[in-house]
Amino acid sequence: MNRRRFLALAATSTVVGGCADTAPDTAPVVVDSAVARPRVTTSPRTPKPAVAKVRANELGQIPVLMHHRLVTGSGPVGSYDMTPAFFRQELERLHRENYYPIRAIDLVLGELGSVPAGKTPVVLTFDDSTPGQVTFDSSGQVAPDCALGILRSFHARHPDFPAVATFYINKSPFGLNGSAATRALVRLTELGCEIGNHTWSHPNLGSLTTAQAEAEIGKLAALVSQATPRSPARTLALPLGVHPRDSRVLARGGSGGTAYRNLGVMLVGAEPSHSPFHRAFDPMAVPRIRCSSHDRGDGDLELGYWLDRLAAQPELKYVASGTAGRITAPRSLKPEIGPAFRGRATWY
Repeated sequence: MNRRRFLALAATSTVVGGCADTAPDTAPVVVDSAVARPRVTTSPRTPKPAVAKVRANELGQIPVLMHHRLVTGSGPVGSYDMTPAFFRQELERLHRENYYPIRAIDLVLGELGSVPAGKTPVVLTFDDSTPGQVTFDSSGQVAPDCALGILRSFHARHPDFPAVATFYINKSPFGLNGSAATRALVRLTELGCEIGNHTWSHPNLGSLTTAQAEAEIGKLAALVSQATPRSPARTLALPLGVHPRDSRVLARGGSGGTAYRNLGVMLVGAEPSHSPFHRAFDPMAVPRIRCSSHDRGDGDLELGYWLDRLAAQPELKYVASGTAGRITAPRSLKPEIGPAFRGRATWY
Protein backbone atom coordinates (compact mmCIF):
# COMPACT_ATOMS: atom_id res chain seq x y z
CA MET A 1 0.00 0.00 0.00
CA ASN A 2 1.52 3.41 -0.92
CA ARG A 3 1.53 6.25 1.57
CA ARG A 4 -1.15 8.28 -0.22
CA ARG A 5 -3.60 5.38 -0.16
CA PHE A 6 -2.79 4.65 3.49
CA LEU A 7 -3.44 8.25 4.51
CA ALA A 8 -6.82 8.13 2.82
CA LEU A 9 -7.69 4.96 4.67
CA ALA A 10 -6.38 6.32 7.96
CA ALA A 11 -8.63 9.33 7.68
CA THR A 12 -11.65 7.08 7.81
CA SER A 13 -10.23 5.24 10.88
CA THR A 14 -12.09 1.99 10.30
CA VAL A 15 -11.20 -1.19 12.18
CA VAL A 16 -9.60 -3.71 9.86
CA GLY A 17 -7.05 -6.46 9.66
CA GLY A 18 -6.11 -9.42 11.77
CA CYS A 19 -3.46 -11.30 13.64
CA ALA A 20 -1.99 -13.06 10.68
CA ASP A 21 -4.08 -12.00 7.74
CA THR A 22 -7.20 -9.81 7.66
CA ALA A 23 -10.70 -9.46 9.13
CA PRO A 24 -13.70 -7.40 9.85
CA ASP A 25 -20.69 -3.43 22.81
CA THR A 26 -21.37 -4.68 25.57
CA ALA A 27 -22.60 -3.07 28.83
CA PRO A 28 -20.09 -1.28 31.07
CA VAL A 29 -18.41 -3.47 33.64
CA VAL A 30 -17.48 -2.84 37.25
CA VAL A 31 -13.82 -2.40 38.17
CA ASP A 32 -12.35 -5.66 39.44
CA SER A 33 -10.14 -4.99 42.46
CA ALA A 34 -8.41 -8.36 42.04
CA VAL A 35 -6.51 -7.20 38.95
CA ALA A 36 -2.81 -6.90 39.78
CA ARG A 37 -1.22 -3.47 39.44
CA PRO A 38 2.12 -2.84 37.69
CA ARG A 39 5.21 -2.22 39.74
CA VAL A 40 5.88 1.37 38.79
CA THR A 41 6.45 4.44 40.89
CA THR A 42 3.51 6.79 41.39
CA SER A 43 4.30 10.24 40.08
CA PRO A 44 4.26 13.19 42.48
CA ARG A 45 1.39 15.64 42.43
CA THR A 46 1.83 18.51 40.02
CA PRO A 47 1.14 21.99 41.44
CA LYS A 48 -1.81 23.60 39.67
CA PRO A 49 0.24 26.35 37.93
CA ALA A 50 2.38 23.62 36.33
CA VAL A 51 -0.62 21.95 34.71
CA ALA A 52 -0.69 24.49 31.87
CA LYS A 53 3.09 24.36 31.58
CA VAL A 54 3.10 20.63 30.81
CA ARG A 55 0.04 21.14 28.56
CA ALA A 56 -1.87 18.49 30.49
CA ASN A 57 -4.67 16.88 28.49
CA GLU A 58 -6.10 13.77 30.10
CA LEU A 59 -8.85 13.59 27.48
CA GLY A 60 -6.34 13.15 24.64
CA GLN A 61 -5.48 10.11 22.53
CA ILE A 62 -3.39 7.13 23.67
CA PRO A 63 -1.56 4.84 21.21
CA VAL A 64 -2.13 1.12 21.75
CA LEU A 65 0.52 -0.66 19.68
CA MET A 66 -0.02 -4.15 18.27
CA HIS A 67 3.03 -6.39 17.76
CA HIS A 68 3.33 -9.98 16.58
CA ARG A 69 6.42 -12.12 15.91
CA LEU A 70 9.94 -10.96 16.58
CA VAL A 71 12.02 -12.47 13.77
CA THR A 72 15.80 -12.77 13.84
CA GLY A 73 18.33 -14.11 11.35
CA SER A 74 17.68 -14.57 7.66
CA GLY A 75 14.36 -16.42 7.89
CA PRO A 76 11.18 -15.31 6.12
CA VAL A 77 9.53 -12.16 7.42
CA GLY A 78 5.75 -11.93 7.29
CA SER A 79 3.69 -8.77 6.97
CA TYR A 80 2.97 -8.77 10.72
CA ASP A 81 6.55 -9.52 11.83
CA MET A 82 9.20 -7.19 13.19
CA THR A 83 12.95 -7.37 13.53
CA PRO A 84 14.88 -6.58 16.72
CA ALA A 85 16.27 -3.46 15.04
CA PHE A 86 12.76 -2.24 14.23
CA PHE A 87 11.60 -2.79 17.82
CA ARG A 88 14.62 -1.01 19.28
CA GLN A 89 14.05 1.96 16.98
CA GLU A 90 10.39 2.04 18.03
CA LEU A 91 11.35 2.15 21.72
CA GLU A 92 13.90 4.90 21.07
CA ARG A 93 11.27 7.04 19.37
CA LEU A 94 8.64 6.44 22.04
CA HIS A 95 11.08 7.44 24.75
CA ARG A 96 12.30 10.47 22.82
CA GLU A 97 8.71 11.67 22.39
CA ASN A 98 7.81 11.30 26.09
CA TYR A 99 5.72 8.15 25.98
CA TYR A 100 5.34 6.02 29.10
CA PRO A 101 4.34 2.34 28.88
CA ILE A 102 1.29 1.06 30.76
CA ARG A 103 -0.69 -2.18 30.41
CA ALA A 104 -3.97 -2.69 28.56
CA ILE A 105 -5.82 -3.32 31.83
CA ASP A 106 -4.57 0.04 33.18
CA LEU A 107 -6.04 1.80 30.15
CA VAL A 108 -9.33 -0.07 30.42
CA LEU A 109 -9.71 0.70 34.12
CA GLY A 110 -8.47 4.28 33.84
CA GLU A 111 -5.62 3.46 36.23
CA LEU A 112 -3.21 6.07 34.86
CA GLY A 113 -2.00 7.61 38.11
CA SER A 114 1.49 6.17 37.61
CA VAL A 115 2.06 8.28 34.48
CA PRO A 116 4.32 11.24 35.38
CA ALA A 117 3.36 14.80 34.56
CA GLY A 118 4.08 15.67 30.95
CA LYS A 119 4.21 12.04 29.77
CA THR A 120 1.85 10.28 27.36
CA PRO A 121 0.73 6.70 28.09
CA VAL A 122 1.41 4.05 25.47
CA VAL A 123 0.30 0.41 25.56
CA LEU A 124 2.63 -2.23 24.09
CA THR A 125 0.63 -5.35 23.18
CA PHE A 126 1.91 -8.63 21.71
CA ASP A 127 -0.40 -11.17 20.05
CA ASP A 128 0.01 -14.94 19.54
CA SER A 129 2.59 -15.60 22.32
CA THR A 130 5.36 -16.73 19.98
CA PRO A 131 8.82 -17.74 21.35
CA GLY A 132 10.59 -14.62 20.09
CA GLN A 133 8.41 -12.45 22.30
CA VAL A 134 9.30 -14.03 25.67
CA THR A 135 12.09 -16.48 26.47
CA PHE A 136 13.47 -17.41 29.89
CA ASP A 137 16.72 -19.21 30.59
CA SER A 138 17.07 -22.09 33.05
CA SER A 139 17.44 -19.69 35.98
CA GLY A 140 14.28 -17.78 35.10
CA GLN A 141 16.07 -14.77 33.64
CA VAL A 142 14.71 -13.07 30.54
CA ALA A 143 16.75 -13.85 27.43
CA PRO A 144 18.25 -10.59 26.11
CA ASP A 145 17.35 -11.23 22.46
CA CYS A 146 13.57 -11.73 22.90
CA ALA A 147 11.14 -8.78 22.75
CA LEU A 148 10.75 -8.64 26.53
CA GLY A 149 14.53 -8.83 26.90
CA ILE A 150 14.95 -5.89 24.51
CA LEU A 151 12.32 -3.94 26.43
CA ARG A 152 13.99 -4.67 29.78
CA SER A 153 17.41 -3.76 28.43
CA PHE A 154 15.98 -0.46 27.20
CA HIS A 155 14.47 0.16 30.64
CA ALA A 156 17.85 -0.49 32.27
CA ARG A 157 19.29 2.36 30.18
CA HIS A 158 16.18 4.53 30.56
CA PRO A 159 14.62 3.95 34.02
CA ASP A 160 11.86 6.46 33.22
CA PHE A 161 10.50 4.03 30.59
CA PRO A 162 8.87 1.05 32.39
CA ALA A 163 9.40 -2.45 30.99
CA VAL A 164 5.70 -3.36 31.07
CA ALA A 165 3.59 -4.82 28.28
CA THR A 166 0.51 -6.96 27.67
CA PHE A 167 0.95 -10.40 26.13
CA TYR A 168 -2.13 -12.00 24.51
CA ILE A 169 -1.51 -15.73 24.69
CA ASN A 170 -2.87 -18.93 23.15
CA LYS A 171 -2.78 -22.52 24.41
CA SER A 172 1.02 -22.96 24.19
CA PRO A 173 2.34 -19.62 25.44
CA PHE A 174 5.70 -18.77 23.89
CA GLY A 175 5.99 -22.32 22.57
CA LEU A 176 5.76 -23.83 26.07
CA ASN A 177 3.43 -26.33 27.71
CA GLY A 178 2.81 -27.76 31.17
CA SER A 179 4.98 -26.62 34.06
CA ALA A 180 7.31 -24.65 31.75
CA ALA A 181 4.36 -22.57 30.54
CA THR A 182 3.17 -22.04 34.10
CA ARG A 183 6.60 -20.83 35.22
CA ALA A 184 6.77 -18.40 32.30
CA LEU A 185 3.37 -16.90 33.09
CA VAL A 186 4.25 -16.56 36.78
CA ARG A 187 7.50 -14.79 35.90
CA LEU A 188 5.69 -12.43 33.55
CA THR A 189 3.32 -11.30 36.28
CA GLU A 190 6.21 -10.97 38.73
CA LEU A 191 7.87 -8.62 36.25
CA GLY A 192 4.75 -6.42 36.16
CA CYS A 193 3.44 -7.50 32.74
CA GLU A 194 -0.15 -8.40 31.93
CA ILE A 195 -1.30 -11.73 30.51
CA GLY A 196 -4.31 -11.37 28.24
CA ASN A 197 -6.68 -13.77 26.49
CA HIS A 198 -6.19 -14.48 22.78
CA THR A 199 -8.39 -17.61 22.82
CA TRP A 200 -7.29 -21.25 23.06
CA SER A 201 -6.58 -22.04 19.40
CA HIS A 202 -6.76 -18.63 17.65
CA PRO A 203 -9.86 -19.35 15.54
CA ASN A 204 -12.01 -17.04 13.47
CA LEU A 205 -14.61 -16.43 16.18
CA GLY A 206 -17.17 -15.37 13.59
CA SER A 207 -17.15 -18.87 12.11
CA LEU A 208 -18.00 -20.55 15.43
CA THR A 209 -21.25 -21.10 17.27
CA THR A 210 -21.74 -19.00 20.37
CA ALA A 211 -21.00 -22.02 22.56
CA GLN A 212 -17.78 -22.75 20.66
CA ALA A 213 -16.62 -19.14 20.93
CA GLU A 214 -17.36 -19.17 24.64
CA ALA A 215 -15.35 -22.38 25.05
CA GLU A 216 -12.36 -20.90 23.19
CA ILE A 217 -12.28 -17.91 25.51
CA GLY A 218 -13.08 -19.84 28.67
CA LYS A 219 -10.48 -22.56 28.16
CA LEU A 220 -7.70 -20.02 27.74
CA ALA A 221 -8.96 -18.01 30.71
CA ALA A 222 -8.77 -21.20 32.80
CA LEU A 223 -5.15 -21.77 31.75
CA VAL A 224 -4.18 -18.29 32.96
CA SER A 225 -6.18 -18.53 36.20
CA GLN A 226 -4.59 -21.86 37.07
CA ALA A 227 -1.08 -20.48 36.49
CA THR A 228 -1.58 -17.07 38.10
CA PRO A 229 -4.76 -17.14 40.23
CA ARG A 230 -4.12 -13.64 41.60
CA SER A 231 -3.74 -12.22 38.08
CA PRO A 232 -6.51 -13.66 35.87
CA ALA A 233 -6.81 -12.57 32.25
CA ARG A 234 -9.06 -9.50 32.22
CA THR A 235 -8.58 -8.21 28.68
CA LEU A 236 -8.94 -10.05 25.37
CA ALA A 237 -7.52 -9.47 21.88
CA LEU A 238 -9.72 -10.64 19.02
CA PRO A 239 -8.00 -13.26 16.84
CA LEU A 240 -7.89 -11.95 13.27
CA GLY A 241 -9.88 -8.94 14.49
CA VAL A 242 -13.15 -10.87 14.02
CA HIS A 243 -16.07 -10.61 16.45
CA PRO A 244 -18.11 -13.68 17.42
CA ARG A 245 -21.72 -13.89 16.27
CA ASP A 246 -22.87 -12.86 19.74
CA SER A 247 -20.46 -10.23 21.05
CA ARG A 248 -21.81 -10.60 24.55
CA VAL A 249 -19.59 -13.66 25.04
CA LEU A 250 -16.55 -11.39 24.90
CA ALA A 251 -17.45 -9.85 28.25
CA ARG A 252 -18.32 -12.95 30.23
CA GLY A 253 -19.23 -16.59 29.93
CA GLY A 254 -18.20 -20.13 30.76
CA SER A 255 -19.07 -22.05 33.87
CA GLY A 256 -17.22 -23.70 36.73
CA GLY A 257 -13.51 -23.86 35.96
CA THR A 258 -13.88 -22.07 32.63
CA ALA A 259 -15.91 -19.07 33.83
CA TYR A 260 -14.38 -15.78 32.69
CA ARG A 261 -14.94 -12.05 32.75
CA ASN A 262 -13.23 -9.59 30.42
CA LEU A 263 -13.13 -5.86 31.17
CA GLY A 264 -11.71 -4.84 27.80
CA VAL A 265 -11.38 -6.05 24.20
CA MET A 266 -8.58 -5.08 21.83
CA LEU A 267 -9.38 -4.67 18.14
CA VAL A 268 -7.04 -4.92 15.13
CA GLY A 269 -6.36 -1.43 13.74
CA ALA A 270 -6.51 1.35 13.03
CA GLU A 271 -5.97 4.49 15.17
CA PRO A 272 -5.06 5.66 18.69
CA SER A 273 -7.48 4.97 21.52
CA HIS A 274 -9.57 7.61 23.23
CA SER A 275 -8.69 8.45 26.79
CA PRO A 276 -10.61 6.22 29.23
CA PHE A 277 -12.17 9.45 30.53
CA HIS A 278 -13.43 10.54 27.11
CA ARG A 279 -17.15 10.21 26.43
CA ALA A 280 -16.46 8.10 23.31
CA PHE A 281 -14.18 5.56 25.00
CA ASP A 282 -15.45 1.98 24.72
CA PRO A 283 -13.39 -0.52 26.75
CA MET A 284 -14.90 -3.37 24.74
CA ALA A 285 -13.63 -1.95 21.44
CA VAL A 286 -10.13 -0.52 21.86
CA PRO A 287 -8.37 0.22 18.54
CA ARG A 288 -4.71 -0.62 18.06
CA ILE A 289 -1.95 0.54 15.73
CA ARG A 290 -0.09 -2.18 13.85
CA CYS A 291 3.71 -2.31 14.18
CA SER A 292 5.81 -4.40 11.80
CA SER A 293 8.93 -4.00 9.69
CA HIS A 294 8.13 -6.10 6.64
CA ASP A 295 8.91 -4.15 3.48
CA ARG A 296 5.65 -5.23 1.84
CA GLY A 297 3.51 -4.59 4.92
CA ASP A 298 2.07 -1.39 6.28
CA GLY A 299 2.96 -1.80 9.96
CA ASP A 300 5.86 0.64 9.76
CA LEU A 301 3.69 3.05 7.80
CA GLU A 302 0.84 2.82 10.34
CA LEU A 303 3.11 3.38 13.33
CA GLY A 304 4.99 6.20 11.66
CA TYR A 305 1.82 7.88 10.42
CA TRP A 306 0.17 8.04 13.84
CA LEU A 307 3.28 9.00 15.80
CA ASP A 308 4.03 11.69 13.22
CA ARG A 309 0.47 12.99 13.48
CA LEU A 310 0.54 13.13 17.28
CA ALA A 311 3.93 14.84 17.19
CA ALA A 312 2.67 17.43 14.70
CA GLN A 313 -0.57 17.98 16.63
CA PRO A 314 0.38 17.60 20.30
CA GLU A 315 -3.00 18.95 21.34
CA LEU A 316 -4.46 15.58 20.28
CA LYS A 317 -2.31 13.58 22.73
CA TYR A 318 -3.11 12.48 26.25
CA VAL A 319 -0.62 14.30 28.47
CA ALA A 320 -0.62 13.48 32.17
CA SER A 321 -0.98 16.20 34.79
CA GLY A 322 0.55 14.17 37.61
CA THR A 323 -2.40 15.19 39.81
CA ALA A 324 -3.75 12.05 41.44
CA GLY A 325 -7.50 11.59 41.45
CA ARG A 326 -8.20 14.46 39.06
CA ILE A 327 -8.78 14.60 35.30
CA THR A 328 -7.13 17.69 33.89
CA ALA A 329 -7.68 19.11 30.41
CA PRO A 330 -8.06 22.39 28.52
CA ARG A 331 -11.41 24.07 29.10
CA SER A 332 -12.21 23.79 25.38
CA LEU A 333 -12.55 20.00 25.81
CA LYS A 334 -15.20 20.22 28.51
CA PRO A 335 -17.92 18.69 26.27
CA GLU A 336 -15.72 15.63 25.61
CA ILE A 337 -15.49 14.25 29.14
CA GLY A 338 -17.50 11.16 30.07
CA PRO A 339 -20.45 11.98 32.36
CA ALA A 340 -19.13 9.70 35.12
CA PHE A 341 -15.92 11.75 35.37
CA ARG A 342 -17.27 15.32 35.41
CA GLY A 343 -17.00 15.55 39.18
CA ARG A 344 -13.26 14.82 39.01
CA ALA A 345 -12.44 17.34 36.29
CA THR A 346 -10.04 20.26 36.52
CA TRP A 347 -10.12 22.73 33.62
CA TYR A 348 -7.60 25.41 32.70
